[in-house]
Amino acid sequence: RRGTTRSSRYGMSVCTSFAGAKTVSLLASRRATVDRRRVSPPLPSRARASARVISPDLGPCMFNRSGGRVISGRGAHARRVSSSAADLESGGGEDRAPMLAPLDDDAVMWRVLPAVLVATLGAFSFGYHLGIVNPALEHLARDLGIAANVQLKGLVVSMVLVGATAGSLVAGKLADVFGRKKALIGVAAPLGVGSFLCSCAPNVETMLVGRLLCGLGIGASSNLVPMYIAEVSPEKVRGVLGSLNQLGICLGILVAVIAGLPLAGDPTHWHAMFLYAVAPAAAQFFFMSVVPESPVWLRRRGKVAEAETAETALWGAPDAAAEATAGDDKGEKDASVAELLAPANRKQITIGTMLFFLQQMTGINAVIYFSSAMFEAAGVQNAVAASVAVCAINLFGTLISGQALDRMGRKPLLTLSFVGMGTSCLIIAAAMSAQATWSLAGPVAVAGTLAYMVCFGLGAGPIPGLLSSEIFSPRIRGSAMSLCFVTHWVFNFVIGQAFLPVVEAVGGPTVFLGFAVMCVASVAFVQTQVLETKGKTLDTIQKEMLALN
Repeated sequence: RRGTTRSSRYGMSVCTSFAGAKTVSLLASRRATVDRRRVSPPLPSRARASARVISPDLGPCMFNRSGGRVISGRGAHARRVSSSAADLESGGGEDRAPMLAPLDDDAVMWRVLPAVLVATLGAFSFGYHLGIVNPALEHLARDLGIAANVQLKGLVVSMVLVGATAGSLVAGKLADVFGRKKALIGVAAPLGVGSFLCSCAPNVETMLVGRLLCGLGIGASSNLVPMYIAEVSPEKVRGVLGSLNQLGICLGILVAVIAGLPLAGDPTHWHAMFLYAVAPAAAQFFFMSVVPESPVWLRRRGKVAEAETAETALWGAPDAAAEATAGDDKGEKDASVAELLAPANRKQITIGTMLFFLQQMTGINAVIYFSSAMFEAAGVQNAVAASVAVCAINLFGTLISGQALDRMGRKPLLTLSFVGMGTSCLIIAAAMSAQATWSLAGPVAVAGTLAYMVCFGLGAGPIPGLLSSEIFSPRIRGSAMSLCFVTHWVFNFVIGQAFLPVVEAVGGPTVFLGFAVMCVASVAFVQTQVLETKGKTLDTIQKEMLALN
């Protein structure tokens, strides 16, 4: 109750700061008259706590997530009225129960934002653990006695991917059984313990165990964070809030690269770099315990009172639309893996898994791998500076995406992203081919690399995770998202292992031409298969997906 009260006060102060005379009035039918002399009975405390308002003529009232108060008449259809209009019609409202003013979109967003930011701590850890090994690998390999063992060094890098595949596989089940909030609290444990083991590893075996635990945590977080964000976010700002997941990943990678700067003067600094990762894991563990649980999960489990409390904390009042549809799959068993491939779910599974497959097959790992060499060819000898530039430009693209997702939509941004990535791959391929004869080949390759990273951050980076959290019904969302993210991690691992042998066999320019072809195929897939979800409720998206099946 203390957390809910604190959240409510925060929301009221935000609502006040947005100067809100933003109300919409649709008065009841002229035939419905109101007796000014009638006095409403006092509102029960439980009703006040759940933000219900009792009208003597029209029955219990509650707000929906898009703002405004929905009044459900006894046997009548739902309609919106503003509290100011209701008070005016009833003679000023002096003798009536207090009415809550509807929250505008900005107020609701600022009310939800703290919970979303806490969840994105998992995304930050995701990015940090992916980025930390690049600057630290040679130093830790020398201290652990594996500097000459290429296989063990590769295992230190890839053990995170192995753990992430396993973590994403079980994350959906954890989220369905224990809830999104408790699952995110739980995965903070392997993130923290794994980071600590890596920081004090006396031998390679301890380092591998620590990396495996970190992988379990980031794999589960890659699934759970977008799922939680999608279920607590209002539809009008779900895109911008969903993009914070990718923003957290980019920021984590950037911080990891910057954290490696002292390695130039202190080769043992890698111990401290891994120890730093304990902080976001601990913050995730403690702060997730005070944010609301996903109302979608609570309603599906039949915990209506808890769901209304969470909705009040997040959106200012219970969600009338959610209550009307909550019984659709309440009490049904969670979907089995076999059911995910049933005809009713085939379209969603195809979209979710293919987007992650195309994300990996359009060259992101190759561009990152070759970035240092391209910067060196352009005269930038500092590899760390090159890595910081690549990470920073990716962060810039993600920031643009966050502003555009709820304005342009998912499909246009995803199409623009793949078109830009394909064009950049062609530029890189041309520059690599002419490197021996063209003095500007290096700077052109760098320009192509930076353009690619902006375009990736614009759509192909954040949108697959966002869409996968939107297109599945609550009943299969956990298991289906696990399947999507397993696809991500498996192809990430496969491409990482196969990339260098392919480059040695056919050459870098040919590889990038192949990535450009995959970008063209990605555009065709997006245009013909992907459903636009901008501004739609999760329930509406699910109904449209069902119709497409």
